[in-house]
Formats: sequence, structure tokens, C-alpha cells
Amino acid sequence: MPPLSKDVVIVGSGPAGSAYARTIRREWPEARILMVEAGPQILPELGAHLDNIADPEERSALEVKAQGGDRNRRPSISKEEWEARRAGGFDASMLRRSGLFIANEADPSESLFAGFSAANVGGMGTKWSTGCPSPSMAERVPFIAADALEAALCEAEGLLGVHKDPRSGDQTAIKLRERLGAAFNEGRSPERRVRPMPMAVTPTAEGVTFHGTDVIIADMIGEPEDSFVIMAETVCRRIIHENGKATGVELCRAGTDESWVVNAATVVVACDALHTPQLLHASGIRPEALGRHINDHYIVSQIAEMHDEPPMKAMSWIPATDEFPFSVTIAPTSLATMPKPPELSGQPVGMGVFCPSDISAENRVLFDETRRDWRGLPAISIRWKQSAGDLERLDKAKATGLRIAEIIGRPAPGFATIVLPVGSSLHYQGTVRMGETDDGASVCDRNSRVWGFDNLYVAGNGVIPTMTATNPTLYTVALATFGAREIAHARRTV
Repeated sequence: MPPLSKDVVIVGSGPAGSAYARTIRREWPEARILMVEAGPQILPELGAHLDNIADPEERSALEVKAQGGDRNRRPSISKEEWEARRAGGFDASMLRRSGLFIANEADPSESLFAGFSAANVGGMGTKWSTGCPSPSMAERVPFIAADALEAALCEAEGLLGVHKDPRSGDQTAIKLRERLGAAFNEGRSPERRVRPMPMAVTPTAEGVTFHGTDVIIADMIGEPEDSFVIMAETVCRRIIHENGKATGVELCRAGTDESWVVNAATVVVACDALHTPQLLHASGIRPEALGRHINDHYIVSQIAEMHDEPPMKAMSWIPATDEFPFSVTIAPTSLATMPKPPELSGQPVGMGVFCPSDISAENRVLFDETRRDWRGLPAISIRWKQSAGDLERLDKAKATGLRIAEIIGRPAPGFATIVLPVGSSLHYQGTVRMGETDDGASVCDRNSRVWGFDNLYVAGNGVIPTMTATNPTLYTVALATFGAREIAHARRTV
């Protein structure tokens, strides 16, 4: 039997890979697309969001299936760990999430990196918060024309189904935004003022329906298999290439060694910021910058107490600007994993002050050829260390969180301001970063095409080359549209 042949093979089924598929389909209707996913299909609907499942036990059981080769439940937080979290200390329960990647474990107070990656059809698109804020000008790629990137961000909003104010009738949230605006809006352009958090949701009478990658690929789901198909529980072990041209991929069923080859005119690697460089490394594609510059924003977590009535339901956002480097999300919280202290009488409101960290080529992902992970690829480890600039910004972020808590009501009694380990946001970036020129400091060009290759592209948060504080999903999907259009326009004319 001859090898299967496709016009485009996309490795990874998360938001970036799905955006490639949808954009290519729109620009190149006859393209034959194969999407490869190492994890299982955990829901009947391809890539649907888990938070739409009302039963918490059912949802929890499905989340376990998305944890890759280590499918164990995360143990519940202990009393001692909860007390440590409340007091602003180190909470070891955060390191027990299955599938976790940990760096510098011996020094958790300063240089810990704790990341996680889902493995299921839809990738992290089945689990994400659905927040879709847009990056500030300082966070945007400087070598992509401003108008072109703005148009791509608008296109990404359409792909994700973004709603700018999904709980528009929440009067308590509106009043809070007015108070926050009085403190933070001066000098800001209208689009960077305090506002509702844009979210990839559909408002309903009961609340909202969360969007997963099912919304991105939409009616592609019903296409004939020869036109579009997602191969679940299928691992890509290697990109086959010769003389700067990818010719196919070597695939196998997860947990087996039996492999086969799919010929491909174009390959897009959209695993995530950890597994995309892993696959390139395993394939012998090892540019100098591969895996380097791993970067994430810290989350400074602050619980506030609100006495406004009725209780708030909506999420609010204080955008980052050139002068204000933090992206702040504010939303009701249930404190479901922690006992509610008796001195807390009002509504608990959670706050995340997202704080950028410095970019360094020495912060990197490493691959161990002597050990294999559950995919059969070189095992991943992470080297990361915070900088003096990180510490300075964190002090300012903590002060900002306390200031906002006073505007909300007051800092919740019994809860300290805490800094989550970098990586906890799951927004890590930079490991396959784009660059303006092939100078050894980047892996791909502005269209995410790997330097030195004609038809190999990378996708996901890993391509972002800048310091960021803002949730990167919208940004990542926007950048994916550049590469997808280049593929469609180049290949359909061949």
C-alpha cells in the first residue's frame, strides 16, 4: 500500500493548528488536510470546551483523559498547603498536576518554572479560560506592519468567536469598571481603557457557552475524510525532510512502535511551546535558537472582598499599555478549593495581575536523548532563572494588586498576595520565536516558516518573540493566519 499523501499535515489540534486548518480551507478550498493529535478525543464534539459540561465529576473525569501519558488525578490540596497559599508561601500542591514540566525544583521560591500541556483533540482549546484580550503595542511583533497585525487580530476574533461584552447587563461589574476607570484610564487611548474581558463565548439565558476549537474548524468537521480528518491518539515521531524541504511525517499509534509515513506538500508543527521544539529536535532540525528564550508572564494573585449588590458575575480587564506593563483580570471566585475564612463576609473576587518577565536565551527547553517520554520523543526539561528586572516588576505588580483590591472593596482577610510559579499561566512563549532576519536568534520568519525551509511552519505561543503580559491566545491565532495564507497562496498555484 503506498503512503498516504496530503497537501497539508498539521501536527497539533489546538487553537493555532485549528486556525491554520480553517484559514487554509478558506483560501484554498480544495486542499487535502490531515490534522494529527497525540491525545484522545474526549468529547463527542471535536474540540468542544470542557466547561460546557455542568456535572463537575464528569468534567473532572474527562480532564484526566487530557493529561497525556500520565493520566492520574491531581490530588486535592491539603490543609497545610492551603494555609501556605493563604499566607503567600509556596504551595506544593501546584506541582502535582499530571503532565507537569518542572525546572529548578530545588529552589521553588525564586526560580521555579511549572508548565503543563494538554493532550486531546482540541488541545488547550478544550480547557482555556476563553479570555481574548488584544496585546498592547509594546507586546506586538515590531517587524510586522501595524495595520497588517491589527487586521489579523480582527480576523482571529472572528475565528475564535469573540464576544466583547458577554455579560453586558451586569450592573455591579459596570460600577466597578467606573471606579477602576477613574484610577487607571487617564492618558489611555479608548481601546486600552478598563473594559469587559473579551471572551470566546456565546451568551445564553443561563450564562455563556464556552468556545473550543470546534468553533474554529466549524463545518470542516463534516467534510469527507479525504478532504479533512483529525487522527487522534496518533503521535508524530519525525518530520521527514531533505535539502530544506519537508516531504512528510512519520506517525505511530500512541503507546506503540508500529509506524507509517504520510507524504506531505507542507507540514505545520503546532504542538505547543514545549512539544513543537521537541519534535523539530527529534527530526534533526536544530537551529541555534530552538528551545531557547522560553518566557512566560508571572501571575500575582490577589483575593479581594466586595460588598456591592447584586453579586458580580462578569469578568473585567485592565489592559497593558506601554506605561502600564501589567494585564489585570478581575472576576468572581468561588474559593472552591479552599475553606472560606469566617472573617470573609462579602463576595470573594479573584484578581490576576499578569506581569511580564525578561527574555533570555539562557532560559530554555532541553531534550534528553537517553530518556523518552510517553510519545517516544526525547524527554523534556526546562532551565529557567528569573532576573533582577523580574523582581522589580513583581514588587510593582504586588502593589498594583493591593491598590485594585482597595478599589474593589478591600483585600480579603486571611489571604496574602501571592506570586504563582512562572509557567502557571500556561502561556509560555518564545521557544520557536519568529525573527526579522535569520541571524541565529530566531527559528522562523514573520510568517512562521522555519528558516532554511520552503514548506515547514511552526505555530502556537512559541512563535511570539516579545515580552508580554496579555493572554496570548488571540495574538497566537492572529500570527497563525499569516502562515496559513502564505501556504494557501503558494501551494494552490503549484
